[in-house]
Amino acid sequence: MLPRIKSILSAEPYSIKCLWTTGEIRTIEFENELKSEGLSKLLDKIIFASVKLDMEAGTIYWDNLLNYTDLDGLIKSGPLDFCPDVLYALSKPA
Repeated sequence: MLPRIKSILSAEPYSIKCLWTTGEIRTIEFENELKSEGLSKLLDKIIFASVKLDMEAGTIYWDNLLNYTDLDGLIKSGPLDFCPDVLYALSKPA
């Protein structure tokens, strides 16, 4: 079974503690990744704290954080999410 996020236990600036489908409680530290990946919007503590759980995909996301151009050429806002496999690899046991 691939590990997926079951629930968000806490979200503090740049650190999210989650319960995984494996039964583990693991913490994901984001600060270094946010600086290196150019995701500076998430460095805003209020935006970071607005993280949500996508129960279907088993991952976390932030609403309307990215802009993209749709097939009609219109610029729209969309969610930013991360692959749960990547998040699991980045996380450490709490």
